[in-house]
Amino acid sequence: LILHPVLDIMIKLNSAVTCLLLSALTSGNFFKIVSAVNIRGGAIDNHSEVVRQLSSQTCPEQYCTSTRKLKEALVPRRDQSQCGLAMVSLANYTAPGTTDILIELKGPLSSADALDLVIAAPHGGALKPSYIDNRSGSGITTSKDSYTLEVSELLAQSLIDTYCAGVPYLIINHLHRSKLDANRDIAEATIGIVNGKTTADEAWNKFHTFINDAQGFVRDKFGTSTNESGVTGVKGLFFDMHGYIGNNGKSYASATTGWKDDVNIHGAPFTQWGYRLSDDPSLLTCPLDSLGGSTIGSLTYARNLPNHSYECLVRGPDSMGSRVNALLSNVAGISDLCGQGTPSFEYPSPNALATDTTYCHDAAGGGECHYYSGGFDVKIHERMDVDLAVLPEPTLSGEHFNALQAELPRCIRFGGNTIRSEFADVLAQATMGFLRDLNGPMP
Repeated sequence: LILHPVLDIMIKLNSAVTCLLLSALTSGNFFKIVSAVNIRGGAIDNHSEVVRQLSSQTCPEQYCTSTRKLKEALVPRRDQSQCGLAMVSLANYTAPGTTDILIELKGPLSSADALDLVIAAPHGGALKPSYIDNRSGSGITTSKDSYTLEVSELLAQSLIDTYCAGVPYLIINHLHRSKLDANRDIAEATIGIVNGKTTADEAWNKFHTFINDAQGFVRDKFGTSTNESGVTGVKGLFFDMHGYIGNNGKSYASATTGWKDDVNIHGAPFTQWGYRLSDDPSLLTCPLDSLGGSTIGSLTYARNLPNHSYECLVRGPDSMGSRVNALLSNVAGISDLCGQGTPSFEYPSPNALATDTTYCHDAAGGGECHYYSGGFDVKIHERMDVDLAVLPEPTLSGEHFNALQAELPRCIRFGGNTIRSEFADVLAQATMGFLRDLNGPMP
């Protein structure tokens, strides 16, 4: 009864318009758009109106439904007063001859209490031991991502306190980035180090080994499945936590290059979500599922699970970016833009923001601001079998493990204890909702 008039309209349109309408039909926007078209005597009166309405939609508006699922993750599993779950230190790497803990793995005391989440904080450490030389070399970054370790710990604790459903795993690099960059291949991670090179190399190995160990614990509890493309993956998520400034702003001077400052503090306002997709051309592709190759980008397992698509996982209404965006009103004292995520349903194209003079100083001269698409950690920990002994980059094989990166802005990280804590609560709710939509209820 419904398909007959739909097909009747389709055959009266040229092929290009028909293709656009088919995408609208799958997204639930067909009748909304067709209502603007007059059909007289078997002819379509306004082809251009159909094209205009469809072409003015963003890609997620065309392909993703607009019903959020945030509420599905809000009910805790157990009485909070009887929770009893806690995060403990499970393993660490201590520098030889010292008591300095350089790398640490935290998680549940019992793997039976694990959550299907692995968090990594590679750039939040503060230790600057004299027994390891400073990294040195052309074009490297040696500044830490301030407060990303603290936000990672707050996220983990909020998940425990809010849901009492399980304890995530957290891997921490306690070394300052001037001593070790754990989100790079080992050559760049320890570049320029002579004294302490063996210790720095071992710290790098332990960081990535602990991530892989935690992923194995998640696999043991939550298991694997094979998606509709034949990719076998673990029912879990790897979350790599980072921070960025995004411009040349200072506490005493506004930015003149890069992203425009948040109204409350110097530094770009947006949270950048990374799925190892470039802002141009990958994130200009519509839909993302049409990208060639099943291993382009991250979420290689999740993207072909039943009732999911790559387009909607990355920038649909239930993407991580949009889930966080929808809850930012719970964070008091931040600007309207602070923490808003891209890519997301609201801001689907990082490139559009990065080339818009409203948000980017460099756009005025034809340039663009930088988008962090996802780094080394997300690349290698998208797979379960990682051979760290193979240089310069480890070989990857085995089961897939969904991975993403977050670059947090200064307006969140430097906003103070209350803003960081409230933002961590937002992240916890968004992450739990994302996990439950992907993996189903906690076992």
